Amino acid sequence: MSTKAPKPTPSRIAIPAIEADELHQPEIDAFIARNRDVLNESLQRSYEEIARGEHDTRTIEQIVTEGKQRHRARRAS
Repeated sequence: MSTKAPKPTPSRIAIPAIEADELHQPEIDAFIARNRDVLNESLQRSYEEIARGEHDTRTIEQIVTEGKQRHRARRAS
């Protein structure tokens, strides 16, 4: 018989439920409504780039980091 303590496991409470996203649905809908044209233009541009075989190899983390750096640089100037 072992006297070792069991390994700690993440609590289910620590992981938000998928349903928690529903709390933000009105804000998401409002954002989409305000930006529908720009979002559609961006999607269309992406479809055209993919059709031409162009694609970005950056990860979402890299894209977010670069965006934050640009934002900080604009605020600093």
